[in-house]
Amino acid sequence: MPIVSKETSRKIKSNFTMKGSIKDVIENDYCIGCGICAFHNKNAFSVQLDKYGMLKANMSENEISDEKLTEASELCPFSDYIQNEDSISEKIFKNVENKDPYLGKYIQNYVGYVKEGDYRKKGSSGGMGKWLLNQLLINDEIDYAIQVVNEKVKGKLYTYQVFTKNDDMLKGAKSAYYPISLEDTLNFIINNEGRYAVTTVPCFSKALRNFAEKNSILKERVKFTIGIICGHLKSTGYAESFAWQLGVEPQNLQGIEFRDKIPGKKANEKGVFAVDVHNKKTEVVSSKALVGGNWGHNMFKYKACDYCDDIVGETTDVSIGDAWLKEMMDDDQGNNVVVVRNSLIEKIIAKGISEGKLHLETVSPDVINMSQAGGIRHRREGLAYRLKQKSKKGLWAPEKRVDMNLKIPKSREKIYKVREEVRDASHEIFLEAKRKNDLNYFKENILKETKKFHPSSMSAKILQKIKVKIVKLIK
Repeated sequence: MPIVSKETSRKIKSNFTMKGSIKDVIENDYCIGCGICAFHNKNAFSVQLDKYGMLKANMSENEISDEKLTEASELCPFSDYIQNEDSISEKIFKNVENKDPYLGKYIQNYVGYVKEGDYRKKGSSGGMGKWLLNQLLINDEIDYAIQVVNEKVKGKLYTYQVFTKNDDMLKGAKSAYYPISLEDTLNFIINNEGRYAVTTVPCFSKALRNFAEKNSILKERVKFTIGIICGHLKSTGYAESFAWQLGVEPQNLQGIEFRDKIPGKKANEKGVFAVDVHNKKTEVVSSKALVGGNWGHNMFKYKACDYCDDIVGETTDVSIGDAWLKEMMDDDQGNNVVVVRNSLIEKIIAKGISEGKLHLETVSPDVINMSQAGGIRHRREGLAYRLKQKSKKGLWAPEKRVDMNLKIPKSREKIYKVREEVRDASHEIFLEAKRKNDLNYFKENILKETKKFHPSSMSAKILQKIKVKIVKLIK
C-alpha cells in the first residue's frame, strides 16, 4: 500500500540556508494552512487545497529575497523564527501568576455549561464559546465576533464569518473538522475599523499573536482570542469519508455536521449527518459507528498537528473544550472545560455564575488535564518520540518545548509509530478510493492499517500469560 511521503519533495528556489524557516516548513510538509504568509505577502505565497484536501502554503517559483523569507518565517506558526507559546504568554499575560505545564498561564479553571437560552443545546458541548462571544458584544467590549460557520457550499463546507451585536451567535458552527484559513478574516479586520474577538485553534492563535506584534492595526483591533481546545485538524477527506458512509458521495456533499447531540448516548458519542446537493439530510449516526471515528487512529490528520505541543491554546484569552471526564460522560448534552487567562473574561464568567446564567464549578488544573489526558500524552510523550526519530534520521523538525530524550515505554512507541503510518496511509487510500469511486476500497485498506494497533503478537503474549497461570494452578 502506497504511503504519503514523510518529507515532501517540493523544493523552493532560494539561496537561504538557515534552518527552520518557512521554506523548511513547506518543503517538509509542516504547513497547517493558516494563511498568514499569503495575507502578508500575496506575491510570494498562496494557500490552496492539495490533492489530499489539506490547505497548504505554496511559495512562488521565482527567487524570493532572504529578507522576505525571514519576514514570512517570523509569522509561520511552525517555523523556528517565531516566538513560542511561553514567550507570547509572558508578554500578554504578564500579570497572571498561575502557570501549569500543560495549560500555560491561567487565572481560573472551570467545568460546566451554559444554563441560559439554547447555547448548550446548539453548542458542541456546554455552549461556552458562543455565550462568551455574545457577552463581549452585549457588553460593548467588541464590535465584531468572528467564528466558524457551516458554509453548506460544495467544496467549502466551513468558513469564518463576522457577527455583530444584532446577529444570532447560535448560527455559528459546532466543531468544524475541516480545513480553514485566516486569510479572508485578516483581510476583513485590516479593512474594517473596530474591535474584534476571534475564535482560533492553538496554532492559529500563535500565528495571530506573532503577526499582531508586527502589524499595529491588527494589534489595535484584535482584543480577544477565544481558544478552541484542538485534538488536531483534518483534511476534507474526513468529512467526505463520513458522508460517503452515510450515503452521500464526495462529489455530492454540500454540508456536514460532526457534533449533533444524540439523546441517551454518552457525551463522546458525536452525532454525524450529511447534506447532499439536493439539500437532503441523512440519518444521524454516532461517529463511533463510522470508519475513521476513532480519534486515536489519526486518520486524515495534518502532519503539522503531530508536531504541536500546545494542547489547549496557551496564547488565547480563554480556552474552551470538551469535558472528557468520567463523571460527565453520561450527560448527553455535554459539558465544557474552561481555562481563563484574561481578567475581563473572568469577570464576565463570574457575573454569569452569580446571575444563574452559567453552571460552572471551579476546578484545579489537574481536572482540566485529566479531561485532555489523551491529547497531553500524544503531544508531549508522543512528540518526544517523533522528534527523536527525526533527529536520528538527520531530518529537520520544528523546535518544540519537549525533551526528545524522554524515556518512553516500547509499547507506547509502537502506538505513536502506527499513528503516523495510519495518518499518511489514510490520505493516499482515500484519494485512490475516490479515483476508483469505491468506498469499500477505502474501508478494506484502511482497516488493514488500523489492525497494526492490535497485532497478533499482542494476542500471543496474552495467551502465554494465561498458559503460565494454568501451569501454576496445576502445580
